[in-house]
Amino acid sequence: MFRDILVPLDGSRFAESALALASRITRASKSRMHLVLAHQTHPALAGTGEMVVPHVDLFAELQEFDRIYLERTADRLQSGHRVSAEFHQVEGPAGPAICEEATRLQADLVVMATHGRGAFKRFWLGSVADYLIRHLTTPVLLVHPGARQRGRPVRPIHNILVALDLSADSEQILKPVIALAQAAGAEITLVHVVELVIQAGHIPEGMPILADEEFLKEARLEACRRLDRIAARVSQRGLTVTTRVISGQGAAAALLATLDAIEYDLLALTTHGHGGVHRLLLGSVADKVIRGAAKPVLALRPLTSG
Repeated sequence: MFRDILVPLDGSRFAESALALASRITRASKSRMHLVLAHQTHPALAGTGEMVVPHVDLFAELQEFDRIYLERTADRLQSGHRVSAEFHQVEGPAGPAICEEATRLQADLVVMATHGRGAFKRFWLGSVADYLIRHLTTPVLLVHPGARQRGRPVRPIHNILVALDLSADSEQILKPVIALAQAAGAEITLVHVVELVIQAGHIPEGMPILADEEFLKEARLEACRRLDRIAARVSQRGLTVTTRVISGQGAAAALLATLDAIEYDLLALTTHGHGGVHRLLLGSVADKVIRGAAKPVLALRPLTSG
């Protein structure tokens, strides 16, 4: 079960879009929520070749403004959502500072929006979300700010779709999934994608080769056998677990199409599977899924990925 859930904030409504889901999980798991805001004390550009360093009093005023914002947000969560919420201010670039705070707090889960300030001008790649996924071995639950219509309650988690490529690394996502399913009373669906096209060659795009029917049949049978073994193990935790083997020309597109099915509320996966450290997050299946998913995505960097 989760004990400490960290939610990064930056004062924007985009970042706050993660609070509703974080509150639901915090309340269900009887854990503590930690609101974290990072101060970045950098100089400001005033003109061509000119730098203006804000006065120390301005930094103090900004820190006090953020403290009040965090305090009011924590109070609102405790009174409106009935969750235990603490707040923390940290110094330095947001990604490293929040990583350090998550480690200090021994957070079991990070829940955050994929965008914060400048959401429509700066895509999430290179942002705090990307940094945390790359550097933390804590699971990160990502919420897209545009996925939730204003004024509507957050969707409960009833069914979690778990993507597995049948590697040991990909199975590391099962531990946080089990904790989340137990807290939410959710069912779990394990899914494996048998790709119709095999990438060959040593260039980035490779040369697509269409897999023959005999190969696909054997791959599906093997995937079914291995998923069933994993499902049997997970179901011993008192959870309802089903399996699916799907086919598609690309794993990411197949997963996104499956996630769009109305019965799935969340997709969970590791950022690396087959290929491990040699297959970085950027450009990988995980990255494409996180970019394209309208529903929340639970991502985990496995320990063996370096």
